[in-house]
Amino acid sequence: MHNPIPTHILDFIQTNHVVNIAAHTEQDFWAANCFYAFDQENARLIILTAKKTRHAGLMLENPHIVGTICGQIEKINEIEGVQFSATAECLEDKQAEKAALQIYYQKHPLARLKPSDVWVLSFNTIKHTGNKLMFAKKTIWERNII
Repeated sequence: MHNPIPTHILDFIQTNHVVNIAAHTEQDFWAANCFYAFDQENARLIILTAKKTRHAGLMLENPHIVGTICGQIEKINEIEGVQFSATAECLEDKQAEKAALQIYYQKHPLARLKPSDVWVLSFNTIKHTGNKLMFAKKTIWERNII
């Protein structure tokens, strides 16, 4: 079991649907935008992306990634977003893949039309910034608190 994610962070992640991720190895780095579904129970995002893509190839070599989720807000007092570190895993187990796809298809039903590899991005740390209640309010969540 992991440390519970604060409600305002959960709400933000659940109401959005695009994540920007950055992956790297010693030789290369790349960023990508992906649609996601949030698996709240396991504190992770589910994305679909082919193993042959540049970012997926990097994640296969080095599963330690970072990313952001943010809305396209114009008013400074409405800015809200998260930065995070996560561990990426391409699901190979058919049962795990089926369970993840069930969550993903609820959020993105049209994705059934284009099968792809299923990945989970398990959050390690999340930093949430929001201006709605207090300017530049920061909340940090970590999966494992020692």
